[in-house]
Amino acid sequence: MTEAFYENSGSLLSPGDLFNSLPYVRVHHPLAVARKPAYTLPKSFVNKLTGELREIFEVGKHEPHPPFHFKPPGEEILVGAKTAGAIFLTWGSEVEDDQRRGSLHKKDWLIAPIFPMSDLIGIKVPETDILMSDAIRSGTSPRFFPLLPLPGTENELYVDFRKIGALSAKHFAGVPRTQRLAHRALNDFYHHLIWFFTRKKLFFEPVTCTNCGTQVDLDTAFEGQPIEPETQ
Repeated sequence: MTEAFYENSGSLLSPGDLFNSLPYVRVHHPLAVARKPAYTLPKSFVNKLTGELREIFEVGKHEPHPPFHFKPPGEEILVGAKTAGAIFLTWGSEVEDDQRRGSLHKKDWLIAPIFPMSDLIGIKVPETDILMSDAIRSGTSPRFFPLLPLPGTENELYVDFRKIGALSAKHFAGVPRTQRLAHRALNDFYHHLIWFFTRKKLFFEPVTCTNCGTQVDLDTAFEGQPIEPETQ
């Protein structure tokens, strides 16, 4: 019997949980800082606004008063934002600690965005004739992890490790999640993630001991938290 790639999400948020849509951002250069005006505007002008007014300053070009201040609480900056599917990365025990302590608007949790494989139609690996989608499916690219179609769909997906980022924990409240990577798939995902960060295929094949020549099996399993730890 083939082991399942996905399983139902548990009641607790944990690594491997899949979200239908979350924002991911890219910070542009140079930084664009948004500040509320320090002066009073005519009511006739303010009454025409449908949102809050901001002055935009470009770091390196403008010198506002007071000066830029990037230490806590920091500046508001403009970033490029899009939405996509996402896989959750923050460890479950950290999530539980944050939830117990409250002030989730001050906490950050990690995601990696998920994109449809169909976005890559016709795109080739640079300087080769290999289709990017084929490279991802075969697991030969450390930057991307292939995902099978979600239950009830036919669309192949992939995780883009290059766009891993942090979101305020408040973003996750009420966002639907019904599926997560099953144990074996999550283990393969972690192996791939380590390969991306280290460029070493440490867990993909046995390693030969330099002293005795014996092969050491490094097919390590990463043990996550129980899906429903309260029942353990």
